[in-house]
Amino acid sequence: MYRGEEAMDKKAVMKTKEYAILAAVILGVYIGFKYLSPFVTPFLFAFAFVKVLYPFLERVQKTLHIKKGLITAGVLLVLFITAGLAIWSLFVFIIRKVGGMFEQIDLFEEKFYVFISGCCNGMEKRFGLDGAGIEIYIMERVNIFINNFQVEVVPKIMNESLGYVKNVAGLISFFAIMIIAAILLAKDYAMVMSKLRSHEELKGVLEIAKRVFRHVAAFLKTQLIILCIISGLCAVTLFFTGIEGGISLGVFTGFMEMLPFIGTGMVLIPLAFWQILNEHYVRAVICVILYVTCIIIRELLEPKLVGEQVGILPVCILFAVYAGVKLFGIFGIIKGPLALITIYEVYLYLRRKPE
Repeated sequence: MYRGEEAMDKKAVMKTKEYAILAAVILGVYIGFKYLSPFVTPFLFAFAFVKVLYPFLERVQKTLHIKKGLITAGVLLVLFITAGLAIWSLFVFIIRKVGGMFEQIDLFEEKFYVFISGCCNGMEKRFGLDGAGIEIYIMERVNIFINNFQVEVVPKIMNESLGYVKNVAGLISFFAIMIIAAILLAKDYAMVMSKLRSHEELKGVLEIAKRVFRHVAAFLKTQLIILCIISGLCAVTLFFTGIEGGISLGVFTGFMEMLPFIGTGMVLIPLAFWQILNEHYVRAVICVILYVTCIIIRELLEPKLVGEQVGILPVCILFAVYAGVKLFGIFGIIKGPLALITIYEVYLYLRRKPE
């Protein structure tokens, strides 16, 4: 009886120790992601970039006898120019579409009034309601909304413009630090890795980092797959629906899917409303169905694909996204799943580690 109680006590102590380790890991990861990540992120990006690129750097250096730092600078230059051109093309596309909408603002206003008037008249004929009164009430609400937007929202945007400039400056400095760190690291990467591996206490860190890096690569692959699926679906659907510029709008809609909580609705909902004003009701319904379909695709595919490649239950990934947004703000969409993966790998390593 004494031995049985002793075994149970030992098991309880081990369980308590595991829970304590898990709590310590969660706290450590939270502090790291909340307070330390802004300082180390550009260097982590640089390290990951050099790690992926290093075999290529060695081959090019042996063939052309060019220093790895110069090769890294050249590759980064090409990547940033390509990304810049893509972003600029997207920006021009948006400006043209928005400009076209503003050119038709009078037509839009006229169609909107006709639409509201027709709806109110239809309600009066079918249900015996006061159509004129309803129309006046709706237009009053619309005018109040427009006035509030002009008085409150527009000045607020202008007042916060300095904050936007600071964010852009912060983004530029982030990429500048990352580029410089990548160029310097490429030159000494082999020596740095050799020294890291020579320290026994850092081997565990390298093992965890390697596994987390693989999971991040799987996560990015998943996002790319979802983006391609949604872009293709939207482009094909809008094209065969007969909407002008359907393919371009579809591809743009797919890229908007990367924006959390806004996503495809930023394009498809206004597009559906515009089709209603132009009396293309079937097209409007198709746009709404397409919007709902895109939401379902992401909600089904993202947890499943990430969970399968990472080894974590899809519902846990979904919870990590939600918790990440609550804890870290908008970037929690990325930080949440990454924090969960880090907690998972650190905990597994500590459990495997011999006493």
